[in-house]
Amino acid sequence: MNTTYFLNLVAGNVFKTKTSPAIPTNYYIGLSTTTPSNTSSGISGVTEPATSSGYSRIQLSSLSSPVNGVITNSADINWPESTANWGTITHYVVFDNATRASGNTLFYAPLSTPRTVEAGTIMSIRSGALNITVTNKTN
Repeated sequence: MNTTYFLNLVAGNVFKTKTSPAIPTNYYIGLSTTTPSNTSSGISGVTEPATSSGYSRIQLSSLSSPVNGVITNSADINWPESTANWGTITHYVVFDNATRASGNTLFYAPLSTPRTVEAGTIMSIRSGALNITVTNKTN
């Protein structure tokens, strides 16, 4: 689900009607134990694990060229080993900032299967399993 913030950011920059802020040059994937909310600020409803438990956002750096409008990850995405329980992860979230307390939520989607992350776990998205596309907004 694209956030309203991201849709407005892309449309404004592509059509040069609002170019500030600019389209980000780096993107970061994070995890959430709750369903994010689609708000104009783009940051509501995301519940990331605590950084004190070994969690951090991961920069998306190994993405494919688009094929029929879909981009995939061309390498595994691995989070650091958890040092404490992260809870049940239900969604991945893409942000425009690596810092947990700042930045905007750009888009998110549910995991195909929620994952319970306990201490000593390495959360991973296998190569080719992340599919990113920009679609028409339906609501």
